[in-house]
Amino acid sequence: MKNTKFVLGARAHDFGRHTADALASLIKKNGFDCVQLAPAKAIEGINAIGEINDRHLEEIRTAFTKHDLEIAVLGCYIDPALTDETQRLANVRLFCDNLHHAQKLGVKYVGTETTGFPADGTHEAREKQYALLKDSVLRMAEVAEKTGVSIGIEPVADHTLNSPELTRRLLDEVNSPRLKLIFDPANMLLPATVDKYDAIFDEMIRLNGEEISVMHIKGITIEDGKKVWANIHRSAFSYENIFTWLKAEKSGIRLLCDEVRMDSFMEDLNSLKELAGI
Repeated sequence: MKNTKFVLGARAHDFGRHTADALASLIKKNGFDCVQLAPAKAIEGINAIGEINDRHLEEIRTAFTKHDLEIAVLGCYIDPALTDETQRLANVRLFCDNLHHAQKLGVKYVGTETTGFPADGTHEAREKQYALLKDSVLRMAEVAEKTGVSIGIEPVADHTLNSPELTRRLLDEVNSPRLKLIFDPANMLLPATVDKYDAIFDEMIRLNGEEISVMHIKGITIEDGKKVWANIHRSAFSYENIFTWLKAEKSGIRLLCDEVRMDSFMEDLNSLKELAGI
């Protein structure tokens, strides 16, 4: 649903694999106005990121335009911080190909996370992995600036880019107007840090709020010491402070329900509307 403040959406592949036309129709009919689209996960006939061609892009563009469903983010989730140089650079090339795909589709952002990092990893190991991430993002940013499409980097607590402070460092060191952030609050928490959510979220906003361009919204609970998905209104943390900030500072931002389930996605859409004041 659209208003002056927000546009509400979902991950397209949470609705299954369909033709582009059937997928766009299904998601629009269920009350969403935008999506994060990972074609290899959501579109029949596309089985890998590297398979996408101009025919696919035209079918997607035509279908989503027909149903007035915006593609807010093109999902291209790669591992940009692998120690295997050959595979890392191959992943970077895939991401850059998707920047060109996004340009043809008229999509503003291509999104990725930043490669898992072990909980027992040392500071020195993270610095080495961060250096690989930075090299990858610098390469990606060069193409992003040429295409006019932005990179949407998503920090995750157990990945290479794991904290508000390191996120700020990457933004500063890459120093590209085409490097932006996808903020998924649930992904910024570990089981041991859920009770510190307000401090973590406030620091993320304080340091990086200007570059936060897309939000992922979902709930989590902690069961047996592990994070478990939950509907938004059942989450172990509150979105209250985040939405106070969003309403004040982020008019027009895309809010995407993440990991929606077919048996309860309307609960999450209604929760999102309530949070957004729609």
